[in-house]
Amino acid sequence: MKRFYILFGLLVLSVTACKDDASVNNPLITQQVSAIEEKHYKIGDSLEITLEGLTNITEVKVEIDGKDFPNPGKITLENVGLGQHNVNVKFFNGSELTATREFNILVFADHPAQEWQYNLVNTYPHNPADFTQGFYYKDGFIFEGTGLTGQSRLVKYRLGSTTEELTGEVEKTSFGEGITELNGVIYQLTWQNRLIYEYDQNFELIRKITMPGEIREGWGITTMGQELVITDGSQKIHFFDKDFNYKRTIQAVDDKQAYSNLNELEYHNGLLYINIYQQNIIVAVDPASGAVVGKMNLEAFKAEQAADADVLNGIAFKGENMLVTGKLWNKIYEVSIKR
Repeated sequence: MKRFYILFGLLVLSVTACKDDASVNNPLITQQVSAIEEKHYKIGDSLEITLEGLTNITEVKVEIDGKDFPNPGKITLENVGLGQHNVNVKFFNGSELTATREFNILVFADHPAQEWQYNLVNTYPHNPADFTQGFYYKDGFIFEGTGLTGQSRLVKYRLGSTTEELTGEVEKTSFGEGITELNGVIYQLTWQNRLIYEYDQNFELIRKITMPGEIREGWGITTMGQELVITDGSQKIHFFDKDFNYKRTIQAVDDKQAYSNLNELEYHNGLLYINIYQQNIIVAVDPASGAVVGKMNLEAFKAEQAADADVLNGIAFKGENMLVTGKLWNKIYEVSIKR
């Protein structure tokens, strides 16, 4: 695991939405905080919030993402994590709150995402009527979850054929999203219905549960060991145990940007492969830190589809090769990745 040592704004950082909630405006505080906001900090930098020159200020308290930092004189944020974080600085005179400054920082990775290429290995038919939302491969078969309210379903078919060997209907009021399998249980997200369905191997419903509050919307889901890994359309990636007890969140970021619209995903050999909604690209993310280490442009596959076909949205692995498809696509593409 690469460790990111971030100093109160470090790396490259973006600061937005500063607000002053104080009842008294202190120009020296404003000057000090403004100077902080205007700087771009690099790894190894430090920041000191001093009381020097601040009359009637006896104490400064700092919170980052709601966590207190007891030594604001020189703050080093070790393992704060990549992505956007909220900073709140409070200035006190004795027990009286005199001024507050609140703003966001965006912490970037210290290395660029590599541009990966691919070789086309094979193509297979895909039902162009399927609005693909979830997709995985097991023992020669494709398991697929489709979307759209009133049309969502589960299907199983052998790779190389579109003949459905097993189908399962989803509640007509739900918009189906990503699917995955853990310990023989098939999980299916819904988009905005705030429901997660659990099925057996015959697509018989075991139960449905309420989506955890950490998830904004249901987009993509995969497994990593005994963990369930979920995207919600933002730059965040959430980790849960098999009973959906929350464990942690990372954010997908490289040295220049955070990647929002994270969608369908698959874990393979230490990396999370995630397609970006409406961009026809796949990013490879370090699941420990959130750093985007590689990305592939698959626009050429989208260009082969009919005009009414939608975007790339389906990742699976067949051995070391990747299988990709999309919403209303007529093909599944097998590629080998060239790093």
